[in-house]
Amino acid sequence: MTELLITLMNAPRYAQRSVALGVLGLVSMIVVVTVVYLGSFLSTKVADIADMRAELFRLDEIIARKPLTEVSIPSVEPAAATLFIEGESLPAIQAKLQERVNTIARSSGATIASISGTSPIELGGATYAGVRADVEGSLKAFHEVVRQLETSEPPLIIRQVAIRGTNRVLQGVLSEPLQLAGQIAVYGAVGPTVVLPDKGKP
Repeated sequence: MTELLITLMNAPRYAQRSVALGVLGLVSMIVVVTVVYLGSFLSTKVADIADMRAELFRLDEIIARKPLTEVSIPSVEPAAATLFIEGESLPAIQAKLQERVNTIARSSGATIASISGTSPIELGGATYAGVRADVEGSLKAFHEVVRQLETSEPPLIIRQVAIRGTNRVLQGVLSEPLQLAGQIAVYGAVGPTVVLPDKGKP
């Protein structure tokens, strides 16, 4: 390196100017490339944040779309049989619910960390059996899980939802796509012929 500097200092003035212009051009190009890269990176992050906010808004809308006070109670008619979760006992009904929640989570790209039954509850004279699931996945996966639970048949009620982000945030910036973990309590209507000795109150 020292020999190169000595050679450059002893070179003709036009050669020194050429080298100086070359170095200046190289530095300018590096600066331009860096600025363009940072601009593209920040633009992508801003777009990702906007998408995540839109997804969160849609998720909140889906969860709030069917208030508990507006739940329609199934009528005890043969044509309404599809409104009830299949099963002759509480364990059998909760097993069906667990199977449905697991199937929906898998198809949505989410993971069920654990799932367990809850005490049955009464709403407007009808009995509902439920399960509580610990779910992990991306924002889109959570959105799809909630959407499918709310629209699947027989109808289900999402009674409780608690969601939190699991990403590490460095200086206010996510280093990877948003990942969530949360708990969802899901209930389905029980047929009037099913004997449930322990009925809880909401």
